[in-house]
Amino acid sequence: MAYQDKPYPSEETPLQKIITAENVGLFVKTARLERGLTQKDLAGDTISERTIRRIENGKVLPNLFTFFYIIIQTRLTC
Repeated sequence: MAYQDKPYPSEETPLQKIITAENVGLFVKTARLERGLTQKDLAGDTISERTIRRIENGKVLPNLFTFFYIIIQTRLTC
């Protein structure tokens, strides 16, 4: 059976279609705003405001260090 013939292809969506720069950026921006942080607050002394801006605008995906830093700064739980 070919992929397009499967009854529920949405259940098998590849991670590459879910974890996009745009989706991660929206996630980061929403988390930051919900906590009342500015981009400068979120960046702190560890990463640049430009990096936060580029992530939030969906221009780049953060590396693993930056992603975990953002999770810690926004006090998100996994």
